[in-house]
Amino acid sequence: MRRIIPVIVAALLVAAAMSAFAGTKDVKLPDYEEYVLKNGLKVFIVPASEVPLVTMRLVLPAGSCTDAAGSEGLAGLTARLLLMGAGGMGAEEISASIEGVGGRLNAWAGRDYAVVTGDFLSRDFELGLEHLARVVTKPDFPAAEFDREKSTVLAEAMSVKENPSSLANREFLRLLMAPHPYGNPVDGYPGSVSALNRDDVVAYHGKFYVPAGAVLAIVGDVDAGKVKKSIEKKLGGWKGSAPDESRIAALEAQPAKGRRVIVIDKPDLTQSQIRIGNIAVGRDTPDFFEMKVANSILGGGFTSRLMNEIRVNRGLSYGARSTLGQYRYGGFFGVMTYTKNATLREAIDVALEQVRLMRDVNVGEEELDGSRRYISGLFPFDIETNSDIAQWMTDLEFYQLGGDFVEKYRSRIGAVSSADVIRVANENFGYDDNIIVVMTNYDETKDQLEGLGEIEVISITEIE
Repeated sequence: MRRIIPVIVAALLVAAAMSAFAGTKDVKLPDYEEYVLKNGLKVFIVPASEVPLVTMRLVLPAGSCTDAAGSEGLAGLTARLLLMGAGGMGAEEISASIEGVGGRLNAWAGRDYAVVTGDFLSRDFELGLEHLARVVTKPDFPAAEFDREKSTVLAEAMSVKENPSSLANREFLRLLMAPHPYGNPVDGYPGSVSALNRDDVVAYHGKFYVPAGAVLAIVGDVDAGKVKKSIEKKLGGWKGSAPDESRIAALEAQPAKGRRVIVIDKPDLTQSQIRIGNIAVGRDTPDFFEMKVANSILGGGFTSRLMNEIRVNRGLSYGARSTLGQYRYGGFFGVMTYTKNATLREAIDVALEQVRLMRDVNVGEEELDGSRRYISGLFPFDIETNSDIAQWMTDLEFYQLGGDFVEKYRSRIGAVSSADVIRVANENFGYDDNIIVVMTNYDETKDQLEGLGEIEVISITEIE
C-alpha cells in the first residue's frame, strides 16, 4: 500500500496539470516598463495591483562560475555575507528593521549569478529598496560575521561527505565538467573555503558587485513613476564597470567519448548511487522546448520512463530521474538513481536502455501528447506570483531569451514533434558517450561492472 499511495498522488497531480491545459493558449506577462540607468543597471517595473505587496529581485553576474581555481566558494560566501552588516548597520539591526514591517530580504549565489530578493508591503517599498541598495552597495563584511559564516559554510561543505546522494551529485558534476567552474559546488570544497579570508570577499565584491550587467525587477502594487525616482535616488550613484567574463569559456559539447566509468569506493555502503551523463546545451539553446519535452518523457516526472521501468516495473529503487542543468555557458544531462548493491548492474543497464530508446525509437503520439499537455498545464503556475514574474523578468534579460519566450511557451511546447525528441536526444543524451559515476562497495559489486566500460576506482578517503 505504501508504494501505491505515491503513485495515486502523482496521477492526481498529472490529471490536475492536464485539466489546466486548455489547448495551447499562451500566457502573457503583465505589461511592464524597462529602462537602463546611466550606470548600466537594467530595470524592469511591473505594476500589479491585485494585492498590496511588492517584490524586488536583483540579479548580478557574480555566480560561482566566476570563482578562481583554489577559491571555490568565494561567490557563495560573499552573497551570504551581504545581510550580515552594511552601511553601518549590524546584522541584527538590519533584520529587526525588515522583520519589524513583516518584510523579507534574502541573498544567495548560484552557478551563474548572485541574487538579492525582497518582499514587502507596498507601503514599505521605500524601506525595502533602501535595504536592498545598502546591502548590495555598502556591505561592511564585519570580521566576526565573516568568521562565523565561514565556519558555517565549512561545516556544510564537510557534511556533504556524510551524505552519499549529495556526495555522488557533487562528484558527478566535478568529474563531468571540471576544470570548468560549473563543475565546482557553489559553496566550495572544505579546502578552498578554509583558505578564504575577509580580504578575498572584499575584493570579490568590489570587482563583481557592479551595476553594469545587473538586472533589477520591481513587481507589485507600485506607481512606476515614483519607483523610477526611488531607484535613481538609491541606486543611481552605484558605480562600477562590467566584470571581465572572457575567462569563463563555454563548456565543450560532448567531451566524454566512449564510456568512462568512475567508481567511488565506500566500503560501508549497502546501497549504490548511480549517476550517468554528459555535457549538453545551455540555457539559451534554441532547442529549449524540445529538450524540455524529451527530458519529461525520459525522467522528468513521476510517470516518466525511468520511474516506470526502475521503480514501478522492476522495484529497483524508490527514485529515478533525468535532469538538465542549463546555464549561461553550457549545461549537462544526467540520469540519477540508486539501488541495493545486488542490483547495481541491472539498474545501470535499465537506465541506459531507456536512454537508447529515446535516441532510436519514435515516441508514440499518446505519450508525446501527454508530456506536452503536462508541461503546458503546469506552466501558468510558474508565473502566478509577484516573485515568479520577477524571476522571469530577470532571467529573460540575463540569459537573453527573447521578449516572446513566455508568451510563446505553451505553443512552442505544443509544437514539439517525435522527430524533434529523437534529434535532441541523439545530440544531448549520451548512450555510448558518457560518464558513469557509481558510489558503491566496490569489493561487493565489481564483478557486476565488468564489460560496462573502462573503470577508474577512487577511494572515498581520497575525496575531500
